[in-house]
Amino acid sequence: MFELELELWHKGINVMKICMITDTYHPTFDGIVRYLDYLIPELLKQGHKVSIICPHFKGEKHISFPRENLKIIRTFTTRFKVNAYVFALPDWRLTRAIRKSDIVVLHSLMPLGTVGGLVAKFFRKKVGLFCHHDERVILQDIIKLRPFFVRFLFWLIRKYYTKIVNVFFHATERFRRKLVWFDAPEDKIYHTPFAINSNSFHPKPEFDLRKRYNLPEEGIISCYLGRLSVEKNVDNIISAMDDAMDQNPNLYGLMVGGGPNEELFINHPRKNNDRFIFTGFVPEKELQSHYAVCDMFVTPTLNESSCFTVFEAMTCQVPVITAEKDHDPDIIHGTNALLINDVLNHHEIKENILRLANDKALRETIALNGQKLIASRTWQNHAEKFLVGINETLQVETKRKRLLKRILRRSQESVGL
Repeated sequence: MFELELELWHKGINVMKICMITDTYHPTFDGIVRYLDYLIPELLKQGHKVSIICPHFKGEKHISFPRENLKIIRTFTTRFKVNAYVFALPDWRLTRAIRKSDIVVLHSLMPLGTVGGLVAKFFRKKVGLFCHHDERVILQDIIKLRPFFVRFLFWLIRKYYTKIVNVFFHATERFRRKLVWFDAPEDKIYHTPFAINSNSFHPKPEFDLRKRYNLPEEGIISCYLGRLSVEKNVDNIISAMDDAMDQNPNLYGLMVGGGPNEELFINHPRKNNDRFIFTGFVPEKELQSHYAVCDMFVTPTLNESSCFTVFEAMTCQVPVITAEKDHDPDIIHGTNALLINDVLNHHEIKENILRLANDKALRETIALNGQKLIASRTWQNHAEKFLVGINETLQVETKRKRLLKRILRRSQESVGL
């Protein structure tokens, strides 16, 4: 390992110890876990050392080393949950990992991340935040706090962003707007767009899902894939699919995934219940086939726009219906996807489902445009932009320390004179 670090040093590459704090990790599986699974190998390839601080789950070791230069640290975890996420609390393992790191990157502001950022600041470590969530949606629409408490927590978040966090990362335009709304300095915000591995996601299904789910070959499948949770707008997506089925007898709804509100949505009143399939949790190796078997992907959620699922569907050459607001700048409205202005209006979603269901040529055009859009994105490029933000942040700190040393030395010299 020393030889690798020496080689990188000669190339001008600064090997860093990057500590990431997340409220979710294996064996659970969601968007953040998938993101870390994509990003971390790219960081390790470049010789950096990564430690992940995350909740502890029964049967897992508190400290493990799944790969060289990758360390998983699981802290004390409570039984308390919010929206299926457990509350983990900091302990001595977190403190030790932060002290040994060069920079700490938070992936949520749940207790583990919030306190971890404060501990990092105490030890004078730089703090980064990768924006995966919109706290406004979580506090107002999921937890449904009273307005007074929401305003108070918004004030705390603004203070945290301006006083604790040194650098911010976002993958979508929506989350850049959220960061600015919370007063994050724009010159400290880095756009690191998501990418999709085309080897894992491609247009041809690897499993015969029409046979598994008893779907007719001529059936047109509209699909939602993701957590069955309130913030995903699943109730309006189901209502839109159901109403569209009234006008197209060949239309079917495939709801892929599980989540905290799974039973609620399974029991959601439907006129065309026999044409809905709820798959429950699907293993990662089958995700590609669940996209590729579909004729359209419907995901106008409350808290996302240009997210993983949208790009995965595009890579599998499936036309997408998603929210109009806050997409990445390179997504062309109306060309690469059908975009919903009001995601709470299930009639608008329904009309776009019918538009695709009744026009095969339009489905093929949008699918091909979407696939071309995403083909140029790679995880290597994402990691390089991520490291630019970290390097520039750490270099600012190095320059500041050097300046202070020069000032102190000159001060001492003046006193000596």
